[in-house]
Amino acid sequence: MEELAEGIVKSILRLLGVVIKALIWLIWELCFEIIGWYVGWPICRAISFGYYPKEPINDHEQVNNFNGFIVSLVGIVTLLLMAALIAQLVGAG
Repeated sequence: MEELAEGIVKSILRLLGVVIKALIWLIWELCFEIIGWYVGWPICRAISFGYYPKEPINDHEQVNNFNGFIVSLVGIVTLLLMAALIAQLVGAG
């Protein structure tokens, strides 16, 4: 009976592990790579006077890893700074 309970617990933990990995992937893919790209792209273009990144905004999947990371990072940092600024202005921070 103990072996059966142990097997059930291990199965539940494996399923939970798969769900957590899927959520981490979704958060990384959606929030960082996609939302970060679409927010960071116009900011990087404005700062670099249209030079960086060279790829069009809809080609985020064809960009190399380093450039995609930098543009997405700019987008995420911008969103976080804007959220902090808005929170401070409305008195929630």
